[in-house]
Amino acid sequence: MKHKSNIILRRRSALALGVAVLASTSGVVRHAAAETPSSAVRTAGGTEFDAAPIVSRVYRLQPVDSQVERVVVTAIAVDPRGDFLAVAGDDHVIRILNAETMSVAYVLGEGGSEKSSNPGHFDWIRTMAFDSSGARLVSAGNDGQMILWDRRRDFTVLQEIASAPALACVRFAGSGQQIAAVGFDSQVFLIGKAASTLPKLTCDCVDLRCCAYRDDGRMLAVAGRNGHLHLFDPATGNTIAEKELHSARVRDVAFMPNSGVLVSVSEDGEMVRFDTDRQTLLSRQRITSGRLFSLAIVDSHTLATAGSDDEIHLVRVGEDNQRLSTHATLIGHVGSISTLVVSNGTLISGGFDATLRRWDLARIAGPENKIALGNDSDNGGLIQAPR
Repeated sequence: MKHKSNIILRRRSALALGVAVLASTSGVVRHAAAETPSSAVRTAGGTEFDAAPIVSRVYRLQPVDSQVERVVVTAIAVDPRGDFLAVAGDDHVIRILNAETMSVAYVLGEGGSEKSSNPGHFDWIRTMAFDSSGARLVSAGNDGQMILWDRRRDFTVLQEIASAPALACVRFAGSGQQIAAVGFDSQVFLIGKAASTLPKLTCDCVDLRCCAYRDDGRMLAVAGRNGHLHLFDPATGNTIAEKELHSARVRDVAFMPNSGVLVSVSEDGEMVRFDTDRQTLLSRQRITSGRLFSLAIVDSHTLATAGSDDEIHLVRVGEDNQRLSTHATLIGHVGSISTLVVSNGTLISGGFDATLRRWDLARIAGPENKIALGNDSDNGGLIQAPR
């Protein structure tokens, strides 16, 4: 027997986390079958290394619908405990993968539809995030729903929040007590237990694409179509700053760990680093002539970004903490790369070529223009979805 609680909220009303009523689901684990990957690494000096069995492993999501030939990867979230990856496809289904074996542990929302009472999304899932404890996963997308999944109860539905605009990005604050969501609206939706005390945040952009909390929770960064960065105090709703950082739509932002430095990437092909404490631009670098869609923080000196040119660019921060330079380019995708995450020394990418790729960052080490290659007989695999 299934139970769930739907909280329907109007477009501009406060969205609140209430008492959850849980729904049950099942999970079946199936292991991966082999696939030969095709990938390479190009260094900043232009030298290209064949990295087929060495640097990347390639996986494909098996469709849950026999009439669907392939599944485009639309979003990935990393479990902070290191146990799972959440991977969403354009079939509106979330697969929870074992992070080590890449086998499917759970399939979430397989029966969801606009006219169905089953929990799940009925349009593209654009964004997902785990809270800092790894206990909850939130997903959102074009259907205007936010769904919280409870890891402690086999990823059953904790809560559904509907009737928001199409959403492009959703993030937990570090404390786990607040969620920010942005999309095709000028309002930044804040979600928390004390809904009546949450501030209302709005900005001058009606097409917001990304948001990020600073680690200390004192700042929320939001950006979108007009290229402007908006910094808010999420406790009071006060605007801290507004800066024009890009000439085109900003697609992703992230704070460096335990830092006030914000990194942004945009459809103008540029990466920008901005000091939110001093309100100063630290560095700007054109990465590609194409559009950048996604960003991942590798470590305190290395960033990864990707987009419409089908390549992943590893960017190093110079010793002066200002200059940016491309260290290496990872080649293998044959379609726009929509999402990047980093987990346990591994970069994971997904996109419109319907592949999920794992890149061993330890094997792309050393100084600029040098690649350290190792031996690896594992040549990838297919993800089998449970039936």
